Order: sequence, then C-alpha cells, then structure tokens
Amino acid sequence: VITVSFTSTDPVTSVTIGGHVVSATPVVGVLNTYTASYTVTTNDNATSTDVAITSQDAAGNSTTQNFSGLVTIDTVAPTASITVDNVTADNIINLNELSGSDIPVTGSVGGDAKAGDTVTLTVNGHTYTGAVSNALTYSINVSPTDLAATGTIAASVTTADLAGNTATGNVSHVVNLDLIAPTASITLSDTALQIGDTATVTITFSEAVTGFALADLTAPNGVLSNLSAASINPVTGVVTYTATFTPTANIEDTTNVVSLSTEYTDLNGNSGTIAASNNYVVDTLAPVITINGEVSNNYRPTLAKANDVITVSFTSTDPVTSVTIGGHVVSATPVVGVLNTYTASYTVT
Repeated sequence: VITVSFTSTDPVTSVTIGGHVVSATPVVGVLNTYTASYTVTTNDNATSTDVAITSQDAAGNSTTQNFSGLVTIDTVAPTASITVDNVTADNIINLNELSGSDIPVTGSVGGDAKAGDTVTLTVNGHTYTGAVSNALTYSINVSPTDLAATGTIAASVTTADLAGNTATGNVSHVVNLDLIAPTASITLSDTALQIGDTATVTITFSEAVTGFALADLTAPNGVLSNLSAASINPVTGVVTYTATFTPTANIEDTTNVVSLSTEYTDLNGNSGTIAASNNYVVDTLAPVITINGEVSNNYRPTLAKANDVITVSFTSTDPVTSVTIGGHVVSATPVVGVLNTYTASYTVT
C-alpha cells in the first residue's frame, strides 16, 4: 500500500497515485490534512507513482498540483535455486557412518539467493537449518540416523529482494544406503588330513569385498597358498575364493579351524564379520614301530624246526593293521597292561 499525506486549503476533488484514482480521507482532528492510499497490484511493476491532487474553492476556482513519486514499484519476485552435494564421498551411508557423528550436508544456492539467506533441510520429519555463506554455499550437520531412516533430503532456500518480494528454491536429494555388513563362510574339501594330503579351502562372501588377502586367514598346523581370483555369481552376487591348505609334517592335532579376520570390507565400506570353518584333524605323524625281539620256542631260540613257534614282540605308537613273519600274515595280539605293546606268532610248517 502506497500512502500519500498532504494538506489543501480547499476541499479536495481528485487524487491520483501513479495514474490510479483514489480517495482522499481527511485526518481527524487536523485541519486541511488528508491521506490517500493505493494498493499495488502485480500489473504495476515499474510504473510511476507520481501524485496529482486537485482542489476547488467555494467560488469554483480549482487547481491541480503534481508531485513526483518517491516510491519505486517492484512486483517481480526474485528467483532462487538450491543444490545438494553428494552426502559422504560416495553418497552412500554405511554402517560405520551410521554409528558415527553427525554428517555435514553441503550444497550451493543460485538465482537471487544471497549470503545470510536461510537453508532448510527436512530429513525424516526433522528440520535442520543453516545460513548461506558469502560463497553462496552451505553446510548443515544432520543426524546419520535420520538420513538412514528415509534416504531423502528435502532442501529449500528462501530469499527476498529489497521490496520484500520472496522466492523459495526447492530440491530433493536421494542418499543411497548400505546397512548390511558382508559375511563369509569357510569350508575344507578334506577335514581329516594325513601325510601327503592337501585340502581346498573355499571362502564364500555374501557380496563383493575389498581388502581381502591370504594373510587375513589363519590355519593352524598348516600353510595356505594359491589364493584364487574372485569368482562372482552373476545371479546372487556371492563371491568365492579358493586356497590350498598343506598340513605341517609330524603333527597330531584333532582340533583346528581356519579363521578369517575382519580386515575386509564390502565395496561401500561396511566392515566384514569374522568367520571360521568346521573342525579339521591333522595327523601327519608317521607311526613308530620298534621290534623288541624275535625268538622261537626251540631249545635254541634262534633256530626253528617244523611245528616250532616263532614269536615277535614289538611296540607301535598307532594301531597295528598288518604283521607278516617270513611272508606269512599273522595276527598282532596286544600285551595286556602294557601300552602300545604287541606280540605276533607263526608256527613253522
């Protein structure tokens, strides 16, 4: 509303403001003083606000006074725009970032938006605000929990020109989420390893990973080698590696597992979980057999005739599976009360 105040010694018959006819209203209690007002419309942009006032005395004499307008009409709204940068380096929030501190959401404004204007971010129903910098950028800390709840940021900036015309720029930005940690499983092709055996160790990840190396695996009583390249299932995304396990010589150990550390991550930075194989047994210690003696029941124990019995006594660190005397297969009989000690006999024909 543009208001003109003026005095006139005679009654006012006409008032125009910017060419628009308006009414003059006497100021109550103040002689010969009037006001006149005009409400600006959107069609009035940049038009004149010159004032013309006509008055007439009792004799019928009239006069018109013209005054240059002191108000500039501006009905054109400014423009405003806003952008949101990638949230985090890859625009993906992972589990590590979810559990961390607030995440700065940054961006820039354009159009007629200016330093000091207010930027409003709405995330998961919560409002965060900040001011535009001199560089026409902004940075506002947002809770990672809110970002992960919906994955969407509604950003707006509101600006006003000198006349008070306002404009608001809006944009919606989508943040990608990866809140699933990669998992792994480990299997061995052979879980009872003896002298000369090797086993293929298969490591299966739930998704593609980075940072995985042979050194991340621990295999007691053996050595891992020949880590393969990744094999990716195009349907499920499961990734498989293989390695060769060679047991250490001269070992007897019934309790062993291949374990995986958590040095690896998925491609979005989620830390891996530990994994372990089923138990495997290593027995690469060869049995030790000691002959304690071989005698016959002949009166000369180093000689034997038909129907004489030759007896061998010996020890074995492991169960005996076969005994031959002079090429003849005979049975081994454990000596009662003496650990790992046996006898075997053959009757000469």
